[in-house]
Amino acid sequence: MQTKQIAWYLIFGGLAIVAIQFIGAIFSFIAGHPILGLALVAISLGVGLLLYDMSQKDA
Repeated sequence: MQTKQIAWYLIFGGLAIVAIQFIGAIFSFIAGHPILGLALVAISLGVGLLLYDMSQKDA
């Protein structure tokens, strides 16, 4: 393997570990605050519905 390819694997592997840790921290925070978690789910669904509606009107 070339050094450049190994470097890219290390970079993306490190980013994957950081992402997993970040997602784990978010889930543990939501587990500790269920009402806030429910509010975030409601906001996410609302944004998703608005984006879906906007994409259907453009088509």
